[in-house]
Amino acid sequence: MTSTPLTPSARLRAALRLTRWMAAHGSDAAHVVVSFRTAEPMEYFAGGMPLTTYEDDTGQDKHARWASVVCHIHPDRDHTYRAELAEEIGQALGLDTDTAHLTVRFQPTQPDRVFYLESGSMTSGDPLPAGR
Repeated sequence: MTSTPLTPSARLRAALRLTRWMAAHGSDAAHVVVSFRTAEPMEYFAGGMPLTTYEDDTGQDKHARWASVVCHIHPDRDHTYRAELAEEIGQALGLDTDTAHLTVRFQPTQPDRVFYLESGSMTSGDPLPAGR
């Protein structure tokens, strides 16, 4: 997740909420990885307008609450799952106002292309998602 700055407690709340949601929808909680990145000023634009903090002529900071998220998910996850997860991400980040900007992109990823350390060696899994 790339976004405007979030406090450590806001990051923890969002990561726990998303992990619980994904675990309730068939993912192994230990395999849910949520990472946060704060964008630099004038780094993220939508419609030609900067959504990251910048200074205008008055010297006052201007900013918009926004996030750009990329989710690596099993290719068999259907549209309903993706739509519900996108909604959950927005809620977990508190981006529910009319002025918020959120983009969620899903990148289907075969489980055999993801390796993780388990019992001292790298392994990959091929679990099928539950409750598509």
